[in-house]
Amino acid sequence: MPQRTLRFKIHQDGRVEETVEGFIGTACNDATENIENALGEVKVKNKKTEAFISNQNKKLQQFSKESNVTF
Repeated sequence: MPQRTLRFKIHQDGRVEETVEGFIGTACNDATENIENALGEVKVKNKKTEAFISNQNKKLQQFSKESNVTF
């Protein structure tokens, strides 16, 4: 399992910049939801490539069990 990291940078004007690393798919949203709610309104959210990765391996394994196709 990759290391999961949450980093926060607090700017002088009060903005909080959050960087999330090591999460796949929507897991980053789940991990930061409570913190973001406590901090206030989220102005901008930029997603990294990892945010668009889905659990294809699990889907393929389940599909291969349900069919005669071998992957």
